Amino acid sequence: MYLILVVIIIILGILLIGQINKRKADQAKYEEQDKLLTRYLADNLDMEKRLSDIRDDYDKQQEMAEEIRRIQQQIGLLKHDMKNHTLVILSYLEENKTEEARQYAGEILDKLNRMYTYVNVGNSLLSYIINSKLSMAKEQGIEIKAEIENLSFSYMDSVDFSSLLNNMLDNAVNGALESGGKKLEVNIVSEKGFDVITVKNSIDGSVLKDNPELASSKEEPGHGYGMKQMKAVTEKYEGNIDIYEKDGMFIVRVMLG
Repeated sequence: MYLILVVIIIILGILLIGQINKRKADQAKYEEQDKLLTRYLADNLDMEKRLSDIRDDYDKQQEMAEEIRRIQQQIGLLKHDMKNHTLVILSYLEENKTEEARQYAGEILDKLNRMYTYVNVGNSLLSYIINSKLSMAKEQGIEIKAEIENLSFSYMDSVDFSSLLNNMLDNAVNGALESGGKKLEVNIVSEKGFDVITVKNSIDGSVLKDNPELASSKEEPGHGYGMKQMKAVTEKYEGNIDIYEKDGMFIVRVMLG
């Protein structure tokens, strides 16, 4: 009787050990499947992000092409009209109507000043952003000074570059519109081996004194709007960003490369 009991206990122990080992094997199998599923989802998310980036780049290329066509059409029409404008001015001068000739010439110059010539610096994304933003600023009566060199920014992802430059220009345009001077200056140049983007806008009073942290809200999209993105992009590419005020101008200077 005792021997039978021992045999039963041994058999139960063997079965229990087998069940435990099976559960361990199943658990290891499930863990491996979970890892594979997690890796698959991560790869899909990465692929979706890449696809989204490609779509964004394509949309920007389409917008840029449309903007170029629009401006080229404006320039073509202007060239076509210049002959007629010249004849009108000459006819005024022949009739000694100097005041009418001066007024007519002034109207043509005003029209020319409202048209911002397309900036072609070799970098299509840079050209598009500068052209679209400065055209918008010009249409809103902002006085513009720009010095743009042919810099590739090839080390930057196009989405990051677009976010950085768009935010810098959007902030500056908004700031200039809020000021009495309505001035905007853009410099994108190479200095001592670094790519330097400097954007300035006129201000009536100190922005940093009233808002040193450049905090912003959706209701008040001032200089603080997009500042976090600008700083994040600059830090990502191990660059420096300086924000200061000088001679009635609010200045953001980013050094990269």
